[in-house]
Amino acid sequence: MTAQAAQDQPTFAPARLLLLGGIGVALAAVAWLAGGAALETWLFSFVVLAGLVVGSLGLLMIGHLMNEEWLRPIRSEAEAAALTTALLPILALPLAFRLPDLYRWASADAIELPHPRAAFLSPIPFLARGGSYLAVWIALGLWLVLTRRPERASAIGLALLAPTATFAANDWVLSREPQWWSSLFGFSFVLSQLLGALAGAILISLLRPEHPTAARMQSLERALLTLALLVLWVWFVHFLIVWLANLPHEAAWYLQRAQAPWFQLLILVAIPALVAAIAILAPPGFGRRTMIAGSALLLIHHAAHMIWLIRPEPSRAYPWSVVLALGLFLGWGALFAAALRTRPHDEAD
Repeated sequence: MTAQAAQDQPTFAPARLLLLGGIGVALAAVAWLAGGAALETWLFSFVVLAGLVVGSLGLLMIGHLMNEEWLRPIRSEAEAAALTTALLPILALPLAFRLPDLYRWASADAIELPHPRAAFLSPIPFLARGGSYLAVWIALGLWLVLTRRPERASAIGLALLAPTATFAANDWVLSREPQWWSSLFGFSFVLSQLLGALAGAILISLLRPEHPTAARMQSLERALLTLALLVLWVWFVHFLIVWLANLPHEAAWYLQRAQAPWFQLLILVAIPALVAAIAILAPPGFGRRTMIAGSALLLIHHAAHMIWLIRPEPSRAYPWSVVLALGLFLGWGALFAAALRTRPHDEAD
């Protein structure tokens, strides 16, 4: 980025961002203190935000290892998201004190599990693993952004990110129903986070006034389509394996999500949005409006799919849940916007 372009960048407005972040945190605190019903939404928001951060870290590492030019149009957005890892422990802290309200294995009337799994799913090891995941992600985020040798950092980082993200998915999402275990779930979940992070970074980049040119977005357009197809295929294979096995404890996981409102959310929102995005992105040739529409549809799919996977318990405190989610996402968005203004934006043709 040239010196003149740097001068033309909008100045950082810390007061506005701090005000936005303060409003978001205040809304989240008020909603959370209103009662345990909103805790399910807190968990959903935390997992989604953590997924976007981890997905952005993965994009940075893959981009550095494959080709720097492939990454450059969305590098500033991915780096800004990676810098928000420091917020994740703050968001996770209230959940750590309410494990029995979120996970059946931690409640007083916990169900019986096989001994190795019961030892694995106990509060102290669970919290220790969660803290280690967050510490690794924070260190990787700072290292990737500050290092002068991103290729080396990415090679080492991927070896750490892949297992921690997979285990985090198993801990924070899959263990909600502790009687079922899937070795494919963590991999499928991480792919979905990569898709959500890529779609979000592309959408933000294309909506900026100094958006990338068509020539610079062709590789990202094909990458977005490929990742969307891969996510569709992996989750279909996941379902197919369970359906062919026809084991009661595995089928129960899908049967719980075949009830209202989860089934309607999957059939009417998540799957149609994914298929529509693929249909829009499939024809060759870059179009800014087409790619904006495809990215937006993939983000809609991602949000609906995450709700379906996490399956927060329905609650009469629905308005509080909306306020809580709004507060958490506003707080994270303020930090992301502040970080984005500090990152150089690529404007090359």
